[in-house]
Amino acid sequence: MAVDMVTSLSPDRPGPDRLRVHNAADVAMTRPSQVVKRGFDSPIQGAGRSVFVEDAGMTPKWDFFISHASEDKLLVAGPLAHYLQSVGFSVWYDELSLRVGDSVLREIDRGLGASRYGVVVLSESFFAKQWPQRELAGLIATASDGERRVLPVWHGVDAAAVAARSPLLADVKAVNTSRGLHVVAEEIVRAAFPERVATLPLSNGAKERAADRETARKTLQAVLTAGGSREDVLLVLSAYQSLLIALTRYAARVVGPASRFTDLPCDFILYEPHGVTGPIQVTFVVLGSTEAGGGDLPAATDLAFGEEIPFAGRPSNDYLPGRRVGEFPSVLSAVRRLAGHVKSDNIHHAHPELWNFSVLLVHGRRGAQDPTSTAPTRLHFETASYDRLTDS
Repeated sequence: MAVDMVTSLSPDRPGPDRLRVHNAADVAMTRPSQVVKRGFDSPIQGAGRSVFVEDAGMTPKWDFFISHASEDKLLVAGPLAHYLQSVGFSVWYDELSLRVGDSVLREIDRGLGASRYGVVVLSESFFAKQWPQRELAGLIATASDGERRVLPVWHGVDAAAVAARSPLLADVKAVNTSRGLHVVAEEIVRAAFPERVATLPLSNGAKERAADRETARKTLQAVLTAGGSREDVLLVLSAYQSLLIALTRYAARVVGPASRFTDLPCDFILYEPHGVTGPIQVTFVVLGSTEAGGGDLPAATDLAFGEEIPFAGRPSNDYLPGRRVGEFPSVLSAVRRLAGHVKSDNIHHAHPELWNFSVLLVHGRRGAQDPTSTAPTRLHFETASYDRLTDS
């Protein structure tokens, strides 16, 4: 879904020594950029009513804040914050978990007081808090304001689900996590800092630290232990791409979503040049169900990759198993687009038809996968359980 936010970083502000006092009853009608709790303390109590104080001279410390239901921290807020941080943005989210009894507007005002832009995760958990309609009305005003400093993100909900809680909120432009958190992050950056979109890497895997990889493993393990779905795993992998890189022999680059380059049924593409003179390996990663099953996945994937044509080309140092990109027109079309977006000093980079490719099927839990069909396939397949992604 398209995102439309104004790119100005800050509204007009009064002089640094001026303070404004707002009646809390008027918060829903006030621009969020005008309401800041100085020092992030509790609202000032005075004359029998709560008021907020704005320190108009405060400089935003963060690029983004993420306000979210506490239940969405593991799967959405944490990984999204990690991805944005790994590509160069500062993010505040840990203290902005919404719980029963919290004020949505107060937390958003708190975030906007210290950040240039905000993200609010709308989910079943968010709506389960039973926010008063006045709170939702204030959120609508905030997200629809001419400055558009707050961007709603839908997680596990669609327009019908949002409209059932608040028809007006369903009309506010948002981005859906079903497209992957890397896409959510890109759309957020496109809206807030459009000049930095061109500098975003195709993959954040190379920028992840050892501590990040450990967090990634623990996050994925927690998701799997809780019975998470394929879509849940996709969210984790889209933010912590080092989990996929760990499966490769060389330092692969992860490209996701694969839909940027192809209509083939895959979720990620791994680009793996073997040094300067060795062959180039491309792996199409297909995520299956986290539950038992998957025995028919190779045959269905093989069919989806389309026709095969004669091709005699071979790269130098031809030692990899698998098929050549030039043998499958649908693969060649995708890889040619990919080649234009990655840089490499490998001597075969300019000839994608010579690249080697295979398919990695990730499905099921270790020891609970169905045996794959013995029917012959044209493609070279490797299989792995989701547990393999959590191995050290």
